[in-house]
Amino acid sequence: MEAGLALKGRGIVITRPAHQAGPVSQRLELLGATVLQFPLLGIAEPQNIARSQQQLADLAHYDTLLFTSPNAVESALQKLGASIPESATIACIGQKTAQSLERFGVQVSIVPDAVFNSEALLAEPEFQQMQGKRVAIIRGEGGRDLLKSTLSLRGASVDYIDVYRRICPAHDLLPLLKFQQGGQLDIIALTSAESLRNLFTLAGGAAWLDGVALLLGSERMQLALKETTHHGPVHLAADPSDDSMYQALLDWARHL
Repeated sequence: MEAGLALKGRGIVITRPAHQAGPVSQRLELLGATVLQFPLLGIAEPQNIARSQQQLADLAHYDTLLFTSPNAVESALQKLGASIPESATIACIGQKTAQSLERFGVQVSIVPDAVFNSEALLAEPEFQQMQGKRVAIIRGEGGRDLLKSTLSLRGASVDYIDVYRRICPAHDLLPLLKFQQGGQLDIIALTSAESLRNLFTLAGGAAWLDGVALLLGSERMQLALKETTHHGPVHLAADPSDDSMYQALLDWARHL
């Protein structure tokens, strides 16, 4: 099939936060897809802003600053006004996060080359011997403990700095239901376990969602899916980056 028509007639739901959904949506639309942006995650201030600001004022005490997402970069450096000490080693999980840091003039030293997740970051040579190192993980409230627990086992002293919290901006699934009733809903792309849980919480057991195909942004999300009643087709991307989700959607369409 001609590249420009690879997704013609396919209805795809993008559930990224509203401020992050545009680029991948545009790429999909250029291939003929009908895209519905339906954010299942939103970004809000951390519950304890004063504590976050106090921790960010002490970044010079750390050897390594580890940013988990573009939202962590944006919240720490712009909204909360952190200043990055020149002495710190800067690490991040993915290229999008690295690009966000570079836009603020921050040079990134450690970032995986291919797969963008915590496991890939922990496999980097710089994180194998951490005895006596102080690490700050700059992130959103909650989430996985894998980075902290693994680096601690390797000898590091690790602190969390929570610079934002995740909320669900949707109140119901009416836009999705209308998309489905119009015969346009083919697949829902989900990039986090939180967005997946929000989807099924809002669905409240609705039968129509059970048969909808899902694209998950990580193997870990498959565990979260097991907590639901979903029995429809499930597809998996290498990681939740735009590029991986885009490629996975192309692969899905080719095999229909």
